[in-house]
Amino acid sequence: MIFTFAGLIRQTREIYEYPEADREPLPRWSFGRVTLLGDAAHPMRPAGAQAGSQAVVDARFLAFALASAATPERALDQYDAQRRPTMNAVTLRNREFGPAIVMELAEQRAPQGFSDIEEVISRRELVEIAAAYKTQAGFDPVELNQRRTLTVERTISSRG
Repeated sequence: MIFTFAGLIRQTREIYEYPEADREPLPRWSFGRVTLLGDAAHPMRPAGAQAGSQAVVDARFLAFALASAATPERALDQYDAQRRPTMNAVTLRNREFGPAIVMELAEQRAPQGFSDIEEVISRRELVEIAAAYKTQAGFDPVELNQRRTLTVERTISSRG
């Protein structure tokens, strides 16, 4: 059977202009010598540049695991065990709390509009929302500056 783009559009019951890329968290990312990262591993609603930034963090953990594990399979299992639980929590939290919560709160509290956001949401509340989100997503500045660096030192042996 040959499919055409036009035929696919004609057969589609509902088409969304701004589709959500949010999916349920996966029970695993790694399968032998194959793994997922970024949106393939944890697709979520677009909020706060999560897709790009979390893909970079995934790559950081994956590179460290590959450099430090005995085999590629063990490295992928290590990466999966370290990143997946955190990202599953971020994916779920993103649904209920991401930066979009500010827009939702403003809409609920001032459906007719406003001239200054602080008329609707206090500065303190905005700071608390941002801090909670940064902590959950792993972007809290204090946490970032205190975590250990993922580096692997290789020793070069000389053959004499």
